[in-house]
Amino acid sequence: MAAPITYMTPGTAPQSQSEQSIKPTLLTFHGSGSNGTVHTVQLARLSRLLKPHFDIVSLEGPFPSAAGPGVLPFFEGCGPFKRWLPPHEKIDVEGIKRGDASSNMSPEVESLVKSTVTKIRSDGGRVAGLIGFSQGTRVVAGLLKGTEIRRAVSTNEEDWCDFGFALSVCDSHPPPMIPGSVREVLEKSGLGDEERERLLTEKIRLPSLHVLGEKDEWKWTGKMLIEQSYHVEKGMTEVREMDMGHHYPVIAEETELVKDWVMETYEKTRDVEK
Repeated sequence: MAAPITYMTPGTAPQSQSEQSIKPTLLTFHGSGSNGTVHTVQLARLSRLLKPHFDIVSLEGPFPSAAGPGVLPFFEGCGPFKRWLPPHEKIDVEGIKRGDASSNMSPEVESLVKSTVTKIRSDGGRVAGLIGFSQGTRVVAGLLKGTEIRRAVSTNEEDWCDFGFALSVCDSHPPPMIPGSVREVLEKSGLGDEERERLLTEKIRLPSLHVLGEKDEWKWTGKMLIEQSYHVEKGMTEVREMDMGHHYPVIAEETELVKDWVMETYEKTRDVEK
């Protein structure tokens, strides 16, 4: 029987890998009003194909939330539900369209990701890539952006923020949520104001696949995030629209397509790291 997916809360750490073969890890981030358990179920079709090759660690947002879109009634009794945005950060449709959302990752979210990566590394593993769903895609985008900023200033500081690729499903709205510690590294880099601003605002080029649902009522927000924050080009950002709503692909061929992209992209990014 395959090992279960691990899911993380702010007070837990991944199980030791010392007694099992160490595979590269994928960190996953659920949507708003969900949690690690719910996301594990939502991700089941894809994770079944990926688990022979990766350890999958499902992180859980640190902030309480009402149940999100599509969570009830199927996941009735599976709470408490969580989100990645602090309670004071609230935004409506008009605010999204105006671009009012914050680009700051909360210290609580950053601490959770950092401690998870640190624990995985201490057990001999490494985090290869990221998977985000809905609101979790803003965290994923911020981590990719943080990775590019760190690499651009050639620093070993905050080296926990170093990820090779990402899969985003049913993307949320912009902007990416960038870790505060990476912003501090950039401020201390000695670069001029214009160069720092360029690094903060230029589009993400690390490999990413974005799966949008043709029937998803929030597809327009995902398109905004992709258009404003990602450099769309083969080998960088790729976008696939599938016949589905606000959920992961359910058709076997589409799930297989996503799995193939993850495997091929991992091999390419691993070769680059070597």
